[in-house]
Amino acid sequence: MHQPKKILIIRFSSLGDLILTSPIYRELRKTYPDAHLTLLTSLGFGDVLDNNPHLDCIIKHPRKESFLELNQLIQNLEAEKFDLIYDAHCSMRSRWIVGRLTDFGIKNNPIIWKISKRTLYRQMLIRFGWNHLKNGLSQREQWLLPLKQQSPGYFDASTQLFPGKKEQARVDKLMRQHGLEPGGFIAMGPSASQPLKCWPLSHFRQLTQMLIDSKWQIVLVGGPDEPEAELLEEEFKNEIINCAGQLSPLESAELLRCAKYLVANDTSLVHLAEAMGTPSTAIFGPTVREFGYAPFLSESQLVETKMSLRCRPCSANGSGLCKNPETLACLDSISPQTIFKSLNLDQKI
Repeated sequence: MHQPKKILIIRFSSLGDLILTSPIYRELRKTYPDAHLTLLTSLGFGDVLDNNPHLDCIIKHPRKESFLELNQLIQNLEAEKFDLIYDAHCSMRSRWIVGRLTDFGIKNNPIIWKISKRTLYRQMLIRFGWNHLKNGLSQREQWLLPLKQQSPGYFDASTQLFPGKKEQARVDKLMRQHGLEPGGFIAMGPSASQPLKCWPLSHFRQLTQMLIDSKWQIVLVGGPDEPEAELLEEEFKNEIINCAGQLSPLESAELLRCAKYLVANDTSLVHLAEAMGTPSTAIFGPTVREFGYAPFLSESQLVETKMSLRCRPCSANGSGLCKNPETLACLDSISPQTIFKSLNLDQKI
């Protein structure tokens, strides 16, 4: 078996996908304990992988670099003399970098391992309803395949994140300010990067009231400039705590570690929570389980419509416009009562 001494893993984005690559670093470390592992990722998104003990080095590159910056990056990587490159992105940029480092296949060293993105199968399911992904692997498992194919055996596909002392201190202070106890609140993510993925705000309002009536504290989480969290805060005022846009990804992960449960759309919040061991209810509308992003913890739930909709799935990532005459029927048909029951919560005294 090839025993690489210097390994380069490439994954630039997005936040959720980077979280799902965390098994790669742990399992590479287990398989090659003496190897030096370097991750090439992007500025901003890459911060979620800070403090990962399985990585020796993280290179964070600008997402919108100039040609000169990209060329300088490649020269720096060439000087490192990696003997294995694990392309966990397979984007145009990562392919160009790999091509340059191997003289476009002329060099035998470094060895190249690449993930399969299954793009064709996803598009066949979206456009024609041909499901070749049924009972397929999750993305976490799929992205471990290059390693598994070279080193057969059991590989753990569970995710992990590692908030540091700074993130822990920030969240501890926030929780004391708001009187929050570990396991004593429900986290809720009402927004998404694409409007097509958003469960109706009216449903989130009803669910919020049901949780308040059951004596649960509610903490809103998410990114900056998300109107859904602001609108819920305006309506419920001091009855809920809005942390959306106030925390870094690793601070959000630490806060989610302390939550009893997370309710969110099909977003990176679900992956943040599960990487910290917190179960989640993920609400899927235009996307489906077969794409590989379903929650994996045994206590987690993927909730989707019971309607038979020929238009679903309609998008690989929630982009675009709804094609159903009954707009967002895939999400509107999921009732707040269904989500509340999925949490399996006892009323707090």
